[in-house]
Amino acid sequence: MNKNAIALAVGALCIAPAAAQAQIVFGNDTLGTMQVYGKLYPEAIYATSSGATQPGTSVSTLVSTTGTLGGTAPIATPGSRLAVDSQNSYLGFRGERKLGSTGLKGLWQLEQAINIDTGTGTSFSSRNSFLGLAGGFGTIKLGHMDTIYKEYGAAVGILGLSSGNFVSPSSILSKSAAGSKNSSFHLRASNTIQYQSPEFSGVQLGLQYSPDETKNDVPNTGLNKELWSMGAKYEAGPLYVSAQYEIHKDIFGGSSNAAASLSNAATAGAHSKDTGMRLSATYKLGNHKLAADIAQLKYDETGQAAGTKFKSYKSLHWDVGIESKWGGPWRTSIEYVRGQEGTCELTVGSCSTTGLTGDMIAGGVAYDLDKQTFLFALLAKLTNGDSSLYDNWEASSPARGADVTQGAIGMAYKF
Repeated sequence: MNKNAIALAVGALCIAPAAAQAQIVFGNDTLGTMQVYGKLYPEAIYATSSGATQPGTSVSTLVSTTGTLGGTAPIATPGSRLAVDSQNSYLGFRGERKLGSTGLKGLWQLEQAINIDTGTGTSFSSRNSFLGLAGGFGTIKLGHMDTIYKEYGAAVGILGLSSGNFVSPSSILSKSAAGSKNSSFHLRASNTIQYQSPEFSGVQLGLQYSPDETKNDVPNTGLNKELWSMGAKYEAGPLYVSAQYEIHKDIFGGSSNAAASLSNAATAGAHSKDTGMRLSATYKLGNHKLAADIAQLKYDETGQAAGTKFKSYKSLHWDVGIESKWGGPWRTSIEYVRGQEGTCELTVGSCSTTGLTGDMIAGGVAYDLDKQTFLFALLAKLTNGDSSLYDNWEASSPARGADVTQGAIGMAYKF
């Protein structure tokens, strides 16, 4: 066998030494590399809810056009539960290869969620998966991946969990209080193309577009469910700041969560434009990291039918948090996130946002067994206003206005 071929084959089987991130890497620059990585995050959770809004209570006219919650029978809340979940656990494969002397580099990644609590399968590329090209112009990727809005922002998180767990602030920071259907701006977009610029003095720009692949499948609707996401970030020393903006067209995130009689989703000629605008920042101060986000979510619709229909809803959301290392193996994290009532419009008559508020306080403590493994405990209390339907409950759905309390203990391993 050719000696060079033998050398390449041996190099392809080499495993990188356990570095700070314990990444397992196969290959070399000539053949290309492949890295195996992931996170296992099983936890035992106790959850309960209480205080659902009852018939006759004053609520937003987005929820009930009369301004009073209808019905006569008492509204119950789901009972408490004890479960083992594996929220935020995943397995991935990624690699890169220099493309000769072109100065370009090919990139690829396949990542999937793994349900180690149930053993049920998910799509092999259910999380960030793409093929890309990098060079002096920056990086371009095609596939299924986090939007720029999600990737650059959401600075606050408990022990690194900004999404995918009951302590994640995105449950309030990035969704409408009226309900989460089609209203989230904390997304992983499908059928998407993403561009990120090179870094210039700590500044990087990002732009992402997802076309509507079903556009014109049904003639004469004029709907175009496209997504645009963009942002800029700056990082230097202890400071990180970013700004993000995202547009969703024709998914009706406003009226989809309003009273059924207000909805424009099935109206011929109706259109929607939902926008999220957010500023995020972190600052490292010794063993402490301070973080904050502030976001404005806006849902606008046009082309409504006659009568009283949804027109717009706008609200402000914010959070603050601090994560600390206390010497030795101990770490703590605490956050507070809040969604304001906001303002709304209907095509006919006035609109009230009474009770469209929500907040959550959450905290966690971790004990590091080594650089990749830690034990943890989490606790969160989500409080809904009388009209709100914020939801961080994985296995159930709280009733409107119900508060949710959850606690967990578990173990995490990153590789």
